Amino acid sequence: MHRAIPLSLAMKMVLGSTPVEAAFSGGWSPSSVVSLMAMKAGSGSDVAMTAVEQATDSDPFLPLLSKGLNKMSIAMRKDTADVVLNSTPSLQRLRRQVQQITEVKPSSLGEQVGLGLFAKKNIKAGTIVGLYPAHALGYELQSLSMFLAATEEDEEYFSKHPHGNSPYLHATDQPLFRRPSLLSSLFDEGKADADEMEPPLFLDVNPENNGELDDIWTSHYINDGASLLDTPKSMSIEAGIEQYYAQSTRAKNCIHIPFGPSPILATITNKKVKKGTELFTSYGVVYWLGAVDTTSDAPPPPGMTENIQSQISQSASDLQKAMEDAKRGYAVEMNDLEKVFGDL
Repeated sequence: MHRAIPLSLAMKMVLGSTPVEAAFSGGWSPSSVVSLMAMKAGSGSDVAMTAVEQATDSDPFLPLLSKGLNKMSIAMRKDTADVVLNSTPSLQRLRRQVQQITEVKPSSLGEQVGLGLFAKKNIKAGTIVGLYPAHALGYELQSLSMFLAATEEDEEYFSKHPHGNSPYLHATDQPLFRRPSLLSSLFDEGKADADEMEPPLFLDVNPENNGELDDIWTSHYINDGASLLDTPKSMSIEAGIEQYYAQSTRAKNCIHIPFGPSPILATITNKKVKKGTELFTSYGVVYWLGAVDTTSDAPPPPGMTENIQSQISQSASDLQKAMEDAKRGYAVEMNDLEKVFGDL
């Protein structure tokens, strides 16, 4: 039985007593963390639609999300992925690389975790080991969170498995990523009004469609090597979070990063990975705080400790370095993806 941590605490730990100018995990800045926590807390309206539905003039985001989902569907599905992944020599090499160096197997963390992604060969640091699929795209703006599902089948899945509770929900575009998102054409980057700034973009995965994915789309199998759910009852919340970051950081051997055009994410190794080793990333404390049972009583939320803030800053630095490594090692592949996606 794990001690409950209330979402009010999660929000407090996100905001802290001073501004936090770093990401809680490999994909979230402070603003998008708040958006994610709002989704997990169930605040506002969570509206789900399918890409096959007619987008209305009342929401100019929907046509852009629909177009992005259609492109992702072409790139992800086994029967159409060749259009993208066989289009240039660099993308052919990337596809073969992922197929040759990784495999999906039961996680080393135990049956309760499910599947994981493993190294079939020794892997160097700075190597792309997979791409992250997307069966839904969404944004959170003020009190409204809108998600668009790719198909009616996906929409049915997400109606039973809300995005706020999804283990696959991930920020795919936000300021820290420094790339135009699918929504960028609707916003003026020079505007100072926060209400008119571009909202962070999120993706979600329907695991029931794993069998339809091309072999390169495996990043969603990657687990976190640590969990806040394992925090002993006797340990303070702050100490539990510090322990989580220490364990997760030690286990982390790869990071999810933006790769080429929005909304594509890839996963790149941040250290050498030996053959047979499971690939681990860090979901960040926000994910685990949102995953903990919120029904029982818990102590008042504390402030953010200096050590926790330091860990958050380190996570952001790791992400920045991983992005730089990808630009150096995979510039051709990223440019080719930009061109192919632009032509779809």
